Amino acid sequence: MEIIWHGYACFTLISGGYTLLLDPYRPGTLAGFPALDAEADEVLCSHGHDGHGAVSAVRLRRRGAASPFEVEDMDTYHDVMGGRLRGGNTARIISAEGLKIVHLGDLGCKLTDEQIERIAEADALLLPVGGILTIEPYAAYELVRAARPKRVIPMHYNVGGGSRRLRRVEEFTSLFAPDEVEYLDESRLTLTAQDAPGALVVVLSPPWGER
Repeated sequence: MEIIWHGYACFTLISGGYTLLLDPYRPGTLAGFPALDAEADEVLCSHGHDGHGAVSAVRLRRRGAASPFEVEDMDTYHDVMGGRLRGGNTARIISAEGLKIVHLGDLGCKLTDEQIERIAEADALLLPVGGILTIEPYAAYELVRAARPKRVIPMHYNVGGGSRRLRRVEEFTSLFAPDEVEYLDESRLTLTAQDAPGALVVVLSPPWGER
């Protein structure tokens, strides 16, 4: 399975030639981010805000191909006030090829013990770490320790000229031992169920090359 980061919370998952895109952002809504250039067989959004729910920014193939992905929705909140500030948020637990991928969207609340067990031991946990609009870096760190994923891919943080009001990824990665963190010079990661886990936290580069 290929995991491709487009910036912010937007990812593409590819399995067997089928493309699932998560949380597309609308052009112009994120200062400094280039317009999203992506196509997919299917699009899923954690919520309707412009940074996450811009289905119209994606070219849908409409090939009628069957999806290899099994998707389980998990209802959470965008804030610590039970959604009263920013509304709800849908996390996605995605399975294919013997792999479990969890995308937490704009998670802004503490998960229950039951929810933590539902996402536990994911092969890749796509986790917001920029704070302000989502959980803060230390809360994200605590969630990692509780959920025990094999890999964490940080998302939704301050990148280059865009999303400046969010925190930098280093505020999250600095909480881990140096050998637990790997910075990649590319925006994609290929996983198989047979992979031996490497670094716990894998920081992808945005496709425009500016971290």
